Amino acid sequence: MKKTISIDNYIFYYEFERKKIRNINMRIRPDGSIYVSSPMKVSDKAVEKFMISKKDFIIKSLNKVNDRLANNFRPVIFEDGTRVKVFGEIKTIEIRKASRNSVLVEGDRVIINSRNPEDQDSVARVYNKWRGMMLRAKVEEISCEVCPQFVAMGAKAPTAIKFRTMKSRWGSCKPRERVLTFNYNLFETPEECVRYVVVHEYAHLLVADHSARFYRYVERIMPDWREQRRRLNEY
Repeated sequence: MKKTISIDNYIFYYEFERKKIRNINMRIRPDGSIYVSSPMKVSDKAVEKFMISKKDFIIKSLNKVNDRLANNFRPVIFEDGTRVKVFGEIKTIEIRKASRNSVLVEGDRVIINSRNPEDQDSVARVYNKWRGMMLRAKVEEISCEVCPQFVAMGAKAPTAIKFRTMKSRWGSCKPRERVLTFNYNLFETPEECVRYVVVHEYAHLLVADHSARFYRYVERIMPDWREQRRRLNEY
């Protein structure tokens, strides 16, 4: 069962389960999700009281998750000082109250202007919308550069470029439909790694497999593709 709890202006989402156990238990999973289990007869109020007593532990644990995942993923808790990566560069989040939602980068800071700065879910939506827009703009910029080069080699331009979050792929290509899809998590990787993925997927418009011929096309556009692939694998 999915539940939420508000503690001192923090909103936490957690998975809750009643089991045949003696005590209320809570753990923070490696991905930052919270799991709580309780004895069958313990009331919801008692569970909430338990979680309130663990507020400091929850925040400390989620900040550790942020630090560990800062190289790769989005933050799981949004507050001043949370570290994120913007195209491979470490930035520190600063949250400000504002009349309009927006995000801007100033030096090593990502400033999130939010109408509801105390509501982490609201702040997360502002950040993630901006994150998606930034990645789409970067991929489209690179596409405008490399697409004519692939067309000159005999490829047909893609019919669509899509974006979604994927667990095991940075990108994908459907050669027959000429549809390219890119992983939103590329936002955290360096720009040259994003460029490698774009080039890689465009090359599939010419060669569907990963043969030596395929990589010859990649190398014509990006001679250092091996180095960029190695960097990307670190993520």
